[in-house]
Amino acid sequence: MWWARGITFVNAVVLAPEGRIGHTLRVKGERVDGVDVAPEPGDVVVDLNGAIALPGLVNAHDHLELNTLPRLKWRDRHLNVREWIADFQPRFDSDPRLAALGPENLCDRLWVGALKNLLSGVTTVCHHNPMHATLRRAFPLRVVRRFTFSHSLQIDGTALAARHHATPEDQSWVVHAAEGVDAEAHAEVPMLHRLGCIDGRTVLVHGVGLCPETAAASIEAGAGLVWCPSSNDWLFGTTADVRAFDDADRLALGTDSRMSGAGDLLDEMRAAFATRQVSSESLVRLVTTAAAQLLKLDAAARLTRGTVADIAVIRSAGRDPFDTLAGATRADVLMTMVAGAPAVGVGELRDVFAAARTPFVNATVDGSPRLVARWIGRRAANLSSGEPGFEVEAA
Repeated sequence: MWWARGITFVNAVVLAPEGRIGHTLRVKGERVDGVDVAPEPGDVVVDLNGAIALPGLVNAHDHLELNTLPRLKWRDRHLNVREWIADFQPRFDSDPRLAALGPENLCDRLWVGALKNLLSGVTTVCHHNPMHATLRRAFPLRVVRRFTFSHSLQIDGTALAARHHATPEDQSWVVHAAEGVDAEAHAEVPMLHRLGCIDGRTVLVHGVGLCPETAAASIEAGAGLVWCPSSNDWLFGTTADVRAFDDADRLALGTDSRMSGAGDLLDEMRAAFATRQVSSESLVRLVTTAAAQLLKLDAAARLTRGTVADIAVIRSAGRDPFDTLAGATRADVLMTMVAGAPAVGVGELRDVFAAARTPFVNATVDGSPRLVARWIGRRAANLSSGEPGFEVEAA
């Protein structure tokens, strides 16, 4: 994108977890060229009218291919995720919703997961499943590649220890753990401690069954937690106590998938805020720098000169920007930009598409008009199962 014109966003609230860091943001090619700097000659100057510009959000836990289904369960409340998984097994041949989870439409389902994230301002996602070929080709957002994962002690047994031990020190090892409220869930993380699997590489997902003592020991060992409160509450009627992880800056937020979670990352942020365990300032950190730190993503999720221009622009609600973000929905996402190229945005930001040399097509999100990068829109228009509420006009 060396040929793209410089873009300077003005009249913006350029936000970092520590607060407002500027009123302007300059992008040149794929990189941020400066914060609180004046436009340069030849720049396209875009007035954001007080909107919030922050790093593209990081969804620290999703199963991208499982977002074409609604929430599914066959009992009011589970004690352990094992029960939920077991309820699926006899229904794969009889429930048409589950029959749709076939290998023949895997690529399309992965794209639906990507669109769910992109429309909510997410530019990076940690997909807790194999790196399918589709994810290695042109894909509309970043999928974390440098990490290892296991499913859980329930699925993998103690063999997962070998996977953990083989994880390089500069990568994360991600594992579902303590996903439930029964004795088995309470015992999982202590077992991981005994297996030598809790250290600075370890990222636990869910942690509903963690007791304060085990949480403290895990934090002291350097482990972190990805919190999925809406999924936990729907399955178990409760969620993890995450305050110690938040205090230690070892907490991130994930959506799980639509099979159990509320929806996109903005939905999850609202669910997290409603628990009153985290402040709105902490919440923004959970989906930017804290997530990048847990997943060892280097300089990701920061807007400083030289960083990749992954940017979300959120409509101002006329109040504290952190509180605005804690209550935002995807209707408030004015633009999602990946590596300096707008992926989706409102019509008022069409000059950004022109400056970045990004052809676009018209679309709607929940009935409101949007522009979407043409290569994304054309692929989205041909999916066998589309992203709910997202419609692309014929190109």
